[in-house]
Amino acid sequence: MRQRLADHKSLFILGIITLVFVFGGWDYTGYFTTWNYTGLPLTLLLNYILYAFAYYVLVPVWRLRTSRLKFWLFAFSAILVFSMLSFLIAKITITESEYMASVEHVELALGGDGKVAKKASRTMDRDYIAAMIIVNPLTMMVYVIVAGFHRRRHWRLRINRWWKKESDSISGVHLVWLVLGWVLWLFLTLFSDIFSGKPIAWSTTLLMLLPSMLFFYINLKTSFNLLVRNKIILALASSFGLFVVLVIFKIIWFFILTKGFGLPSVLNGADVFASVQTTDHSTGYKLGRALGKVTRISNTWDLIMLLVSFIYGYGRKSEQYQQELRDLAESRQKEMLKQKVLEKEVLDAQLQSLKYQINPHFLFNSLNFLYSQALPLSDELARATMLLSKMMRYGLQENNEEAKVSLAGEIEHLHNFIAFNQLRFSNQLQIDFRVEGAVQIRRIMPLLLITFVENAFKYGELHQTEFPLQIHLKADAEKLFFFVRNKKRNGPKEDSTGIGIDNIKRRLMLGYPGKHTLQISDDPLFYTSELTIIL
Repeated sequence: MRQRLADHKSLFILGIITLVFVFGGWDYTGYFTTWNYTGLPLTLLLNYILYAFAYYVLVPVWRLRTSRLKFWLFAFSAILVFSMLSFLIAKITITESEYMASVEHVELALGGDGKVAKKASRTMDRDYIAAMIIVNPLTMMVYVIVAGFHRRRHWRLRINRWWKKESDSISGVHLVWLVLGWVLWLFLTLFSDIFSGKPIAWSTTLLMLLPSMLFFYINLKTSFNLLVRNKIILALASSFGLFVVLVIFKIIWFFILTKGFGLPSVLNGADVFASVQTTDHSTGYKLGRALGKVTRISNTWDLIMLLVSFIYGYGRKSEQYQQELRDLAESRQKEMLKQKVLEKEVLDAQLQSLKYQINPHFLFNSLNFLYSQALPLSDELARATMLLSKMMRYGLQENNEEAKVSLAGEIEHLHNFIAFNQLRFSNQLQIDFRVEGAVQIRRIMPLLLITFVENAFKYGELHQTEFPLQIHLKADAEKLFFFVRNKKRNGPKEDSTGIGIDNIKRRLMLGYPGKHTLQISDDPLFYTSELTIIL
């Protein structure tokens, strides 16, 4: 499915490039005899190659961010080669006489007298090279931008998310305010013309408003993104740069509307072309004067419009900042509630442990009495009683609080537990207990490791030499690794007691949040626990 979407996107982009060059480069006047059938296909193929170079080379080099110099060297080389080849195609398919005839036709269409086209200094080579210096770098920049979009994955999902977000934030009332705002803006720009009775070409005026609306929202988005990152100076510079681009774009748009579609050339209550003096001046002078008039009419109100967009973006930033403060306060409140829940769980665990601390002095005195009575009778019985006393004392004392204890004490507790069970089963249990690292200087939460060993003794088959109980502990300067693996025992098993694996998981979440991993593997033959803690 993803590959199908990528193919559709590639076909769409290549189709747009094809349409732009075919409709924009077709020789409608018929001055060039071989251009439409030779020059245009070759130029289109050359642009395909240039776009492929931007897609497969320039965009990946730019995204790697390893060397900007490498990117610019590749781009400059591509522009140079592209310019040379396109110039060669033009020289092969267009003659000098055909080119000069087309230039004279364009000059006469603009109201000139053809003198500029007949100047001796004007040649096809000079004009084409001058055009390539401007057009080819812009073409490469556009291709890099389009290729960057082309290489993005999940672009349709991103567009759908953006549209859903924008559509959810735009209500009917919001749309009404937008329409009223632009109507008010149009009224302000035409206020003097309306009340002074100057002529207004509504078709041209309304269409000339479209670039202003487009750049208003582009500047709003751009300045807002920069202001969010506290780049105020860059946001202002970006708004000024967009203003320059907007003026140039409106000049081109005006000439497309008037000369291309034949709409009235009336702006600010005056005909732009009719107001330019036509006597004793070249076509270039007349064209420059017309461009100047369009620029003068556009610049003041468009600059104000972009400033309004900047202020609106700044207001949205302030609103977002206030919303972030509210979200932060709400998040802190939720975190406090969560902390209270965790504290309650700790308290419940402490209360649960207190249930097992019923009269500990009586218990230890009784064990000491049994040890003294068993010592003359049996060394093993006396040792078992002493080991049980040590285990009970350690468990009751170290479980009073959730403080950290010596890792060496925890390991000694494991040794005592294993030794006690070896006495129970006449030292016939097969146990591989290994400890590595500087355990004397490390600390850990109490009674975290004993549960895994207890479970192995309860449910494991520990009498087979080829499958011993493996208990491996390794501690270094950064982390603790604890590994327990036992073969499962068939038949009846002991009843489960103690805090259990679930309680251990909760204690790990409280004591080592985000600093531990616990992996438990329960297959038909073996049960394995692997615990890693960042100390």
